[in-house]
Amino acid sequence: MIKHGLITALLLGLSICGRADFLPTTDDIPLMPGITLSETSDFSFDTPAGQILGFDGTTNKTADSIRAFYHETLTSLGWQKVRTDFYQRGTDTFQLSFPKEKAVRFDIMLNSQP
Repeated sequence: MIKHGLITALLLGLSICGRADFLPTTDDIPLMPGITLSETSDFSFDTPAGQILGFDGTTNKTADSIRAFYHETLTSLGWQKVRTDFYQRGTDTFQLSFPKEKAVRFDIMLNSQP
């Protein structure tokens, strides 16, 4: 899809120029500017079904602005919104949660099998 390719190229270009970061171990899920990831509570591990990733972040951004950023970004990259804060692309899933004020949680499942 041309739109998907253009968005990916733009995000990669921003990353190379040092103006965009991606969530660790992902190559096309950007970290929203203004979110700082925790270095102590994040995890990543492989299972027979795929890779499970979890990241905690802090921010002064509102939950609504974070939702809007990820909705626009993820849908342009081929993810479909299944329900509030939950997206799917093929067998991969992405979920946002807001466990407390000024905090955001990312839970990602990257399945290795179609």
